[in-house]
Amino acid sequence: MVKQLRSKLGMILLLVGAALFSGQTTAQTHGHLYLVVKSADMLLRHQADSDEIRQAAEDSAADFREQHFHVNERRPGTYQL
Repeated sequence: MVKQLRSKLGMILLLVGAALFSGQTTAQTHGHLYLVVKSADMLLRHQADSDEIRQAAEDSAADFREQHFHVNERRPGTYQL
């Protein structure tokens, strides 16, 4: 019984060790995907760019709404009989 426990424990330790070190070996091969951690400077630049794009979109939408309002204001009314 002790011999079976030792063999199972040895197999478990071998599998756990292989699982722990497999990430290191695959990280050194090509084709492994890395998670890019952005620095604070990169995050602030991205946020500033996003704010500029958002502001440009809001301005464009406001201009479109204003133009649409003026076009609809000049149209003759439609009446239902």
